[in-house]
Amino acid sequence: MNRKNILKDHSHTWLIIGRILLIIMIIGWMHVIFNFSAQNGANSHAASDQVVNYVQKIVYLMTDKDISVKFAVGTTYRQYLEFAIRKCAHMFIYFILSINVMLFLFTFQKMNMFLRMFLSVLTCFLYACTDEFHQRFVMGRGSSFRDVLIDTSGAVFGLLAALLIFCVIYTIYHRHLDHKMERYNRKIRADE
Repeated sequence: MNRKNILKDHSHTWLIIGRILLIIMIIGWMHVIFNFSAQNGANSHAASDQVVNYVQKIVYLMTDKDISVKFAVGTTYRQYLEFAIRKCAHMFIYFILSINVMLFLFTFQKMNMFLRMFLSVLTCFLYACTDEFHQRFVMGRGSSFRDVLIDTSGAVFGLLAALLIFCVIYTIYHRHLDHKMERYNRKIRADE
């Protein structure tokens, strides 16, 4: 018996189940992104303001410095911090989307790795474009190609994380297969 026949089991069934779960995760995460974009400007600002307040308290406790003081004409450290937090949030949500898309594409074994990577980033880029277009119609929000690029850079980091996850899972899976083959071979030898 060859290795593929021994290990076949129900792999096709599990593959279908995995694909369905990953599609649900992708659509669910796209829904999360859509809901964030559907928040009006005041609600979106309030959400990021809560995070900035939390960080401001931590900075004050650790350094005794107030980040709301002005350091340039009309600009405070807090405003820069808020900008950084908002852009990191953009990157993070597309980081997760990219991981989900990439994991889905890993279920297609015959697909070229570079094609997987390209399709993952392309999917995130196109969704970021539609997301920014959607924001044009939300009160107090606007669209920006810079945000599309920030989202796409988050997707690229997600792609790298997905590749790392894939390498770990691939290694574990193949060690499991080798162990299963070894057990089978021992059983065959013992039966002889």
